[in-house]
Amino acid sequence: MWPWTAAEHAHTGKADVMADMQGPGRDTELDVVIATRDRPADKLAACLGALWRQSFEHFGVIVVDDGSRDPVVGRVEESHPTRRIRVIRNAESVGPAASRNRGVALSDAPYVLFIDDDCISHPELVARHHAALRRAAGSVVSLGPILSPPGRRLPPWTHWDADRLGREYARLGRGESTSAWTHCYTGNLAVRRADFRAVGGFDERLARQEDIELGFRLFRLGRRFAFSPDAIVWHDSDRTLRRWTRIPALSAHFDVLIDQLVPDSQRLSSVREGLRHRHWLLRLARRVCRPPAAHRCVVTGAIGAGCLLHVLHADRPSLAAFSLVWDLEYTRALAEATSTSPERLQPASPRYGRRGAAGGEADRPGTRP
Repeated sequence: MWPWTAAEHAHTGKADVMADMQGPGRDTELDVVIATRDRPADKLAACLGALWRQSFEHFGVIVVDDGSRDPVVGRVEESHPTRRIRVIRNAESVGPAASRNRGVALSDAPYVLFIDDDCISHPELVARHHAALRRAAGSVVSLGPILSPPGRRLPPWTHWDADRLGREYARLGRGESTSAWTHCYTGNLAVRRADFRAVGGFDERLARQEDIELGFRLFRLGRRFAFSPDAIVWHDSDRTLRRWTRIPALSAHFDVLIDQLVPDSQRLSSVREGLRHRHWLLRLARRVCRPPAAHRCVVTGAIGAGCLLHVLHADRPSLAAFSLVWDLEYTRALAEATSTSPERLQPASPRYGRRGAAGGEADRPGTRP
């Protein structure tokens, strides 16, 4: 079990509760925990505004400002003076995992729900998660879909993310795939607070995939995973192409790291099994692109082709081109990471996604190899 450090930090001077705005008196049955850092004001306001339109009333919101250059507490006080919302500010950034742990440490509700600071909640989001957690015969972890805003034409690389994640959610909804710890994304994840504490919270050493690693420890605790298709959040990703092309290598690095930190997760065995069953053209491309020059040439060409095809609304071949890019970048990085000495595969400093996305969905959904 990793040390659950959130409560300890309350006395270190690194985090101070900045505001506690209480709405009408009521019992809080669930707390929504949101970590944020340098998120544009309109995005965070939209995220919070959607929460105030929930059909379920007995919940609170805990916002953890992880050392933003422009503190969010003043904006929250002005925009939501009568709402049940608490804001805690870290004097210096400690990363999304530690920030979410600190948010849970403030909660006394039986359930906690994690969403990202740029997600827009469906009006039934909290109600669906609360019902899933409450009606279960045993302890469960409630998973909800993270979808792209309807009607929005995304850039081709984020379209690829949304397509892959959307197809997986469709399989879960039809019962063709089983909910598992590998589906745990902090963009939309609800859990019993007692279970979260029992497994030690998020591992604060991890800069990526801390949500999946938490999911495995919940699985090891004996918890089941329930997919709630109507517990929806919409995420309008602003990820750049440059950032997107870095994610496969980062994901490979942290898959190897998690396999080392938690050997019984068999993370690499699962990943390699999946890679062996990818399309035969992708497997062929890996062999052809083993020389570095060939790898660079094919990746660059596939990105260009995918972008052009997207402009022409030839979505299926565009998605195939970006699948090729992801597969080649991931498998090359995985080969390098598995041949690297363990000393070099140490947890990186916690980082946030572009313009403040607090880890979780902003970097991960739809990007599994």
